[in-house]
Amino acid sequence: MQIQKYTLGNLRSNCYIVFNETNAFVIDPGFENDLVYKFLENQDLKLDFIYLTHGHYDHISGVKQLKSIYPDAPVYAPKKDLWWMTTYYEQKFNDTVPLDHLIGEPFTMDWQDLTLEVFDTPGHSDGGTILYIKDIDVLFSGDTLFFQTIGRTDIPYSDTDTLIESVKKIYQLIPDETRVYPGHGKPTSIGHEKKYNPFVKG
Repeated sequence: MQIQKYTLGNLRSNCYIVFNETNAFVIDPGFENDLVYKFLENQDLKLDFIYLTHGHYDHISGVKQLKSIYPDAPVYAPKKDLWWMTTYYEQKFNDTVPLDHLIGEPFTMDWQDLTLEVFDTPGHSDGGTILYIKDIDVLFSGDTLFFQTIGRTDIPYSDTDTLIESVKKIYQLIPDETRVYPGHGKPTSIGHEKKYNPFVKG
């Protein structure tokens, strides 16, 4: 299993492609671009689904483009962030984000030979989630946990105390050796964050 990262848009949000020799899924296509679908085409990969860690526009604005190219790839998104992906998005961009499945914890799905597990991690947004793949010790943390910091809480419907509790939940659920791929910035690990994150230590 391999992971391809693209940093997209003026807010430099991370979009991830998880893939094997034949199939792939995409996490947080934040802005329209040629990079993601060109990679899928060049590698001759079937796009099985799109997963959104939360509903902020810098993580969802490329969904419509991908769905136009891959209409059979369902979009999974956190149900508690529906307002961001519908009402807010329509007001800001006069557009809609195609959504197929609104989910929340507990939620698991099997993909190829892996089991993907979703956990609710509110605080940065009401519907913030993480996507954990235990089989390969990988966590996609969205905007909940970053390298030596945590998500912003100076935006509507965010809350610092709630976010701190979500990070503590991650520390309890996810092993120290797990590699963390955040929504912005560089990768880290749970063990590193427990030791060095100034906001929440383990």
